Amino acid sequence: MRSTVRPEPWQPRGEAMSKKLLLITADPVLATAYRARFIREGFEVEHHVSGHEALARARRWIPDLILLDVTLPGMSGLEVLKWLRDVPWLVQVPTLLLIEHTLAPDVLQECLFWGAAGYLEKDHTSLHELVACARAVLHQAAARAARLHKPATASSSS
Repeated sequence: MRSTVRPEPWQPRGEAMSKKLLLITADPVLATAYRARFIREGFEVEHHVSGHEALARARRWIPDLILLDVTLPGMSGLEVLKWLRDVPWLVQVPTLLLIEHTLAPDVLQECLFWGAAGYLEKDHTSLHELVACARAVLHQAAARAARLHKPATASSSS
């Protein structure tokens, strides 16, 4: 006798099923909402409140995407980003910044200089927009990696 297993509504949806997301924010409300939504979308999510904890975990776990709140207690998001760029196997991991709309433009520019893939204003971004942006960044990173690993082709001269 064959049985068909129907996915429950809370189970992950196809495409992002194996993607690992490291969420770094001290805001418990955002963390709960973001974590629930990304799990629902099929991501494996780890949440850390401090930059130090997150850096230690990122070195071992190697996420596919990092959502980094710039306003963290203790070590700032900018400092976390700089440390991430010092770890060779994390350099290519895209980092999306979660910012306050009041963030000073020079701080945002410095974050982008240090390799942030983009930023979203926490106050003005819906969960739907956040997931769409995360998927777009992952898609861009995959395309970039494919170009880097594409074998060189010999040009034919006639």
